Amino acid sequence: MADLAKEYAARVASGDLYADRVQEAALPFLQRVADDLKAPVKRGFFRKSAPSVRGLYLWGGVGRGKSMLMDLFVELIDVPKRRVHFHAFMQEVHAAMHVARSAETEDALRPFLDEVGAAVRLLAFDELQITDITDAMIVGRLFEGLMDRGVAIVTTSNREPNELYKNGLNRQLFLPFIEILKTRMDVHELASDTDYRQSVLSGSQVYFTPADAEARTRIEAIWSELTDGSSEQLILHVNKREVILPAFQNGV
Repeated sequence: MADLAKEYAARVASGDLYADRVQEAALPFLQRVADDLKAPVKRGFFRKSAPSVRGLYLWGGVGRGKSMLMDLFVELIDVPKRRVHFHAFMQEVHAAMHVARSAETEDALRPFLDEVGAAVRLLAFDELQITDITDAMIVGRLFEGLMDRGVAIVTTSNREPNELYKNGLNRQLFLPFIEILKTRMDVHELASDTDYRQSVLSGSQVYFTPADAEARTRIEAIWSELTDGSSEQLILHVNKREVILPAFQNGV
């Protein structure tokens, strides 16, 4: 099983990461989830549901290293898992519920919960944010249903739980979800003064004209610094359309 602190220290020693005491303080919270997930899941005819694992809500400002810590955690943990942007996951939820309603399923959310609960033991969400009333109305039951099926949830967010969906329509109906976060997940703030993305941009030119080959080359150099030279294509499915981002890495 992963030793996150040891791996973090090794990457600092190799120069892949900068030592950051605030990031180091978050590692025991992630390690606790990893250790709890070591509990075996019984298989066979009399199989019980996987034991419920207390999740983690990791929040803090942009550029503090939340996504990096999440990537490290997901990379090292050896359980059926899925790492996904929260917005993309909610698109899947709504699509699945639409299919269930079309089939006149009495509980449109349950088939999706059963499917995910059978497939993974860990869901790692990046950038949890609630801005849509339809998301706000179902997210509490979604999280509770997944947890009841033994799925551990680890999520990052730029906002503390009490600030989610602030001033949103019918917010009083959303408040039970905040209580679920605070009672069934550890809430930990990555309270660093260092914005690693901003430090990369500090002193760099950030406005380019004209939009020619030289400008493109200089922008690519900054992009490479922000992403450590590694990125991949990201495809967002919005209803029946695909929105393609040519390059994406850790929220950049």
